[in-house]
Amino acid sequence: MQNDFQPIIYRNIHGTIFRLSLPGMISSILETLFQLIDAYWVGKLGAEALAAIGGCAFILWAVFSLTALSINGIATLVAQNIGAQKPDEGRFAAAQGFLLNTLTVFLVGGLVYLGQNHLYRLMRFDLQVTQLAHQYMTIILSGMVFIFWFTAFEAVFRGLGDTRTPMIVLAFGLTLNAIADPFFIFGWWIFPEMGIGGAALATIISEAISVLGLWWLLKRRRYLPCKKGLLTIDRSVMKRLLAIGAPVAFGGFFFSIIYVILTRIIARFGMAAIAAIGIGHRIEGIAWFACVGFSVAASTLVGQNVGARRIKHAARAAWLVTGYGVLILLAVSAVYYFYPDVLMRVFTQDVRVQQIGTEYLRIIALFEIFLGLEVIMEGAFSGAGYTFPVMLVSVPITAARIPLAYLLAVSWNWGTSGIWWAIALTTGLKGFLNALLFALGIWKKKLKPEA
Repeated sequence: MQNDFQPIIYRNIHGTIFRLSLPGMISSILETLFQLIDAYWVGKLGAEALAAIGGCAFILWAVFSLTALSINGIATLVAQNIGAQKPDEGRFAAAQGFLLNTLTVFLVGGLVYLGQNHLYRLMRFDLQVTQLAHQYMTIILSGMVFIFWFTAFEAVFRGLGDTRTPMIVLAFGLTLNAIADPFFIFGWWIFPEMGIGGAALATIISEAISVLGLWWLLKRRRYLPCKKGLLTIDRSVMKRLLAIGAPVAFGGFFFSIIYVILTRIIARFGMAAIAAIGIGHRIEGIAWFACVGFSVAASTLVGQNVGARRIKHAARAAWLVTGYGVLILLAVSAVYYFYPDVLMRVFTQDVRVQQIGTEYLRIIALFEIFLGLEVIMEGAFSGAGYTFPVMLVSVPITAARIPLAYLLAVSWNWGTSGIWWAIALTTGLKGFLNALLFALGIWKKKLKPEA
């Protein structure tokens, strides 16, 4: 088996970058569509149901950020072992990652289930919305292991250098979810009418079938995580998984908490501001999807090159990926800056919301390439197996958004533009520092010397 899995790092680098990044971008879009499809059908149940699923999305955002505890390490260790021509060691590391992934979902899922009513009170849900949220969340939590397992299987494929297969399976799952939603929500044909709970059940069923699909495809490729690694804990491998994943998971979880607090500041300026930032984020998703796709490419290429002890090639690959990402983001930024009003009119006819959203897009357009530097370099650090610098940059600067937004928006009377500038400036600083730290080569210190 040792010679059955060939690294992708010896192929044409430019073509490989896009073969990795484009499916990664599409997968990110598909994951967003899962939420939008649920929201579309649930919206037909009324405002209370839509509010419930929206509030649950904030909680699930924080929960799903914790998948990074395992999946970043799985992708990195599989990639590094493939690069080192040691696929069996990669299978064992993947199995340990699956074990960590499963332990995480049961621990976190149990805690959220027990504490969900406290979270609903914190978000000031009324009784009806609380009941609906509880119904939706209980079903999601019951089957959340399938969502976590999907991300783990996807990480194995990423480490192997294959982002296309998970994308295809994800597209199948999305189609299945879109078809199943109305049957379970409204009780079409022979199915029971479950309301908001039906949306949750449709999601879990589609995720479970997608997991079976990825499992079968990995079995065909003879790269299923080995049984030994699923039943025992290897402290050294588990330590490496956590060293890679914990900083990213903590940073993502912390970001979600800060975003909730920031939303409370935005709410001081009315519901038009809340609506504008919501639409603005959807539009900015175009840039975000590009960043995620190139980040996946950076992680895989750096990981396999590090495993092959081609450190200079790893650095070159990271900067090439970043260069392509920046070029695309420059084009996207130009659209955001010169045509923000056109983009806003696609989503709303409210003049005030259009004005606030237009202002947001113009400000963030000036710093969008730094978003690329932040996210793509995070992927490069992850591929190298050293993500602590990412957390060191992300956590304090993200936290600084709160006092900076309050200072500019409230104390200095800049209004919503002050909040947008706080978001943009901190994004710029994070991107600059991530790129600087990678350029300084601190990620190389714990690596074996060049082969």
